[in-house]
Amino acid sequence: MICDTAKLYGNNIGDNVEIRDYAIIYKDVVIGSNVVIGEHSVIGRSVTPTSVMKKEISKRKETLISNEVSICSNVIIYEDVVIGRDSLIGDNSSIMPNVRLGDSVLISRCVTINTDVQIGNHTRIMDNTHITGRVKIGNHVFISVGVTMANDNLFGKKGYNDDVFGAVIEDYVSLGVGAVILPGVKIGKGSIVAAGSVVKKDVPENVIVAGNPAKIVSKVPSTLSRV
Repeated sequence: MICDTAKLYGNNIGDNVEIRDYAIIYKDVVIGSNVVIGEHSVIGRSVTPTSVMKKEISKRKETLISNEVSICSNVIIYEDVVIGRDSLIGDNSSIMPNVRLGDSVLISRCVTINTDVQIGNHTRIMDNTHITGRVKIGNHVFISVGVTMANDNLFGKKGYNDDVFGAVIEDYVSLGVGAVILPGVKIGKGSIVAAGSVVKKDVPENVIVAGNPAKIVSKVPSTLSRV
């Protein structure tokens, strides 16, 4: 069902698709089957850069919404984004260009994802979290409410050059409520970052870190391990 108030600029749409009131679907969007697009969502939006932008925007146009995806209301998804099968994008979330989401990913409400981000299969990102640009997130990662990431220790002084990089977060990592992940760190497979921690350096596999700066407090016990 496509509501009369929805605006479609293309027709590459699969079977059993529901596009609700006032949604906008731009020309280069491909939508699979059994997809729901919520009210007032915008899919395939173009970036309109000005001189204040410090990075080059992707020139790819196609946005792919795979089968069995649910996109809630007031979601903005830009050009050059892939949303994997059986994923859910929560209300008021925003996904910038050159982002790849795997299958069965949950993006909860009010999450912002900047450019050049990869997110693996079965990863869950909770409300009000910010994923900065140039971040790699593995499979089965859990990112709790209000997590913040950064990618530039120089606060934009040199622009968006090759030194600007966010974190690498390996498979089965868990990030607690309000954790802060600083530029360029690597968090090893299966590790846990405690709530409110500030991660300034690499974290090895299968440990719990806590504090500011985050330090190792123990190995991950079997009762908490998800690996």
